[in-house]
Amino acid sequence: MRIDWSFWLLAVLLGYGAREGWLLVAWVAIVLVSILVHELGHAFTLRAYQQRPSITLYAFGGLTVASGTHRSRAESIIVSVAGPLSALLLLGLPAYLLKDSTWAQQTYERSVIVHDIAWVNIVWSVLNLMPVLPLDGGNIAAAALGEREARILSIVVAGVGAVYLFETGNQFGGTFAMLFALMNFAALSQQRRPGSRGAPRAVRIADVPRGSDDIESLAQAFLAQPSGPPDLGPATTAARSGNAVTLATRLLQSGPTGPRAAATLQSHLHYGGYFAEAAAVAQLLYTDGRSGRVQAAFDAATAFARAGHNQLAMTWLNRAIDEGLTSAALLDGEPDLASLRALPGWHNLRARVS
Repeated sequence: MRIDWSFWLLAVLLGYGAREGWLLVAWVAIVLVSILVHELGHAFTLRAYQQRPSITLYAFGGLTVASGTHRSRAESIIVSVAGPLSALLLLGLPAYLLKDSTWAQQTYERSVIVHDIAWVNIVWSVLNLMPVLPLDGGNIAAAALGEREARILSIVVAGVGAVYLFETGNQFGGTFAMLFALMNFAALSQQRRPGSRGAPRAVRIADVPRGSDDIESLAQAFLAQPSGPPDLGPATTAARSGNAVTLATRLLQSGPTGPRAAATLQSHLHYGGYFAEAAAVAQLLYTDGRSGRVQAAFDAATAFARAGHNQLAMTWLNRAIDEGLTSAALLDGEPDLASLRALPGWHNLRARVS
């Protein structure tokens, strides 16, 4: 676990004015403990799924990433729910039940502290479950509906929320809601541009080629049409059978259409949650070079970042810049790189792209 300096700054700014003296110190401590309990809810749930988590607290809250390469849809939803539920049950509800007690009302300071604990852990937990990426509710929507649909839902919900908050005079909340809407609009737009993947597609088991070790059938599924299979089934089959790299090698050896087919495989593996396999295929594409080394290096970086291998992700992102990556908006807006932006080396890397 690490705490970025921006976390302390925003915590103080949120409490400054409403609190002063040691009550301001108490407020910062409440924010720290509350967000940490929230992130530990995610972390311990990940541990239950045999994944090794890491936690970063930064200006806008916290981020928990894991080293595992795949979670099912149900597991992803459970991990997302565990954070706000932990803060709500362990801190929010006990404080709410305590706030009217004789002990809490004995002094003004106790009343304020108990109120702050209840408010942070109840209100923030409920808001965090709204279906807006990158909040936990948005991650739940992405797991249930797919990322593109979750982005659209996020834009609608955040946009409506921003209008309501501005109309009720809550300029601070309205600004944050508008920021979330703009972030999701930018991410949705990038999915349609070169340098980004297309929208994820649903897995239809009926379309998966029979025989998990039938590399030729899997290869034909990717070579049969320019855009690849109509769903994630073949990629999922290759990953589950341990044949993703073998399939990618077969595709790269199949002629001029092979690199595009292998790139589609890499994209499908990523959206299927097989990030280690996606990173391995991206490295093959980089070595092959025919589909473009900038794209391949960038895809390797995003896959490693989602797999929890942040240093490898940074290495490949630097390599993408070496190869000619010039899009600052892509670095700032790509959700898959969120875990890297809190790293000490991020500012130096970001400074390389104007």
